[in-house]
Amino acid sequence: AAEFSVSRTGALVYVPGGATGATQSLVWVTRDGHEEPVGAAPPRAYTYPRLSPDGTRVVLDIRDQQNDLWIWDLARQTLTRLTDAPANDQLPVWTPDGRRVIFASSRAGISNLFWKSANNTGTVERLTTSPNAQYPMSISPDGTRLIVREIVPASGVDLRVLRLDPSTPLSTGPAA
Repeated sequence: AAEFSVSRTGALVYVPGGATGATQSLVWVTRDGHEEPVGAAPPRAYTYPRLSPDGTRVVLDIRDQQNDLWIWDLARQTLTRLTDAPANDQLPVWTPDGRRVIFASSRAGISNLFWKSANNTGTVERLTTSPNAQYPMSISPDGTRLIVREIVPASGVDLRVLRLDPSTPLSTGPAA
């Protein structure tokens, strides 16, 4: 499996191979395949790194004893915890403006969608309520649609489009 993210400018960040939960280092990769460490990011159980739209931060799903989301600030060389519930918070997706991070969490039971301000202010807000597990995959560049992977007992894994209302960034309710 590949765990990577590419910015709008073409920068690539990825987690080298290994089992999920294994301690790994973040690296940049040049176009000719040369790897360079991402600053002084400490080795952790990184998965699903996602570069911010402006390329200044990386949100990380860290699968260790906490199973939380963290943000690595590339300029400041700091790792800041974004979520801290006693639940699995995973699969982060930046909003196109870089102000929020959408993610799946089991904090209310089955994994549904939540978001939090990327500057770590405010509280986590629930975005969907579904009896099915939901996971954010990608958001459209204009921020109007979120691709959601949903585990549906009758059909298996479905991809859905959650339409986002520009006047209220995300609607509540199941993906439709």
